[in-house]
Amino acid sequence: MKTTTAVPTRVLDLVLIGDGEDIAALTTIARQRGALIFRSAPIAADDGRQRVFLRLHLHHR
Repeated sequence: MKTTTAVPTRVLDLVLIGDGEDIAALTTIARQRGALIFRSAPIAADDGRQRVFLRLHLHHR
């Protein structure tokens, strides 16, 4: 009987700080690549920027 070893999952947590358009663009790229696991709701900062937490799955190539 043949057994297989599970490949370890690699996850990267990012904090993005910027304007809404930049965060939306990076979120779209991660989603299209199939890497996006989680995206938090934007948190507004006093200077007009937003903060978003992303969790990405790193694919093995």
